[in-house]
Amino acid sequence: MVRFSISFPVLAGLGILLARGAPAQQLAGTGSISGIVRDISGASIPDAQVEVRNEPRGILRILKTDLGGMFSALALEPADGYSVLVAKESFAAQENRSVAVQVGADVTVVFNLAIASSQTSVAVVAAAPMADLTRMGVSQVVSDSQIMNLPINGRRVDTYVLLTPAVVPDGVLGLVSFRGIAGGNAFLTDGNDTSNQFFDENAGRTRIFTQISQDDVQEFQVLSSGYSAEYGRASGGIINTVTRSGSNDTHGTAYWFFRNRTLDARDPHSSINPPERRYQTGASIRGQDRQGQAVSFLQWRIEPPGLPAGGFAGPAAAF
Repeated sequence: MVRFSISFPVLAGLGILLARGAPAQQLAGTGSISGIVRDISGASIPDAQVEVRNEPRGILRILKTDLGGMFSALALEPADGYSVLVAKESFAAQENRSVAVQVGADVTVVFNLAIASSQTSVAVVAAAPMADLTRMGVSQVVSDSQIMNLPINGRRVDTYVLLTPAVVPDGVLGLVSFRGIAGGNAFLTDGNDTSNQFFDENAGRTRIFTQISQDDVQEFQVLSSGYSAEYGRASGGIINTVTRSGSNDTHGTAYWFFRNRTLDARDPHSSINPPERRYQTGASIRGQDRQGQAVSFLQWRIEPPGLPAGGFAGPAAAF
């Protein structure tokens, strides 16, 4: 038996490093909303109350602006439908109801409050797309609409990474190459590192049939270059995936996909059309319990034997 002993100063220093690294790992699968509150003359308004709300997701953050009139709501779940309400005594309240938060993005909003002559409020229902003023690297977000509507072979959702400029296939097993660099990629799922270091790919993506189902993925961010140190450990690119979660509204899907050799053309270099039979079936549902105290997401799928490489994945459930 080998024993190790760590002195208290070393252990304390290790604890500080872990404490500093924890938020960066957590924020990798989330987004944030930052902004500044000013009056109509351009002077900052300190100590204004800011409410960040997403009713379908049951999210509410109450913040205060600092001396410079700035605020920041971190670690927000990527979703549409966020509203930001700013209120300050002697000023008319202002609300922005059209804020969408994407994974890895810091959305910037600016409020210019007018003096309130009476009990008034201003609501911004439709605004221009908001830029992420803090992003310096080259990245792209593959949205939920693209994932659910664009055609895909085998329902391998990571294939949509090829929509990003400077990303090309690497071999025939489904790997990807960033800027001509083969390997060295990092894969994150909800902020957790799921990279398979031995095969240099996402865990379970090509060699076993346990990759995340297409219905499980809400969106993902592809970082090609210039990403910040919070990600690290990648000489190629980073694929930052966010899975679906529960909602106050009830939604569900069901699917069945079928394919056999009758639907396939014969290989021009072959004299036969070999037997092939594939089908994928599954369903998902998300919503809240009867008491309205918890939201959940459940997804089930099955890929029975009969695939060209053989394999079985399912049932799989995610909450």
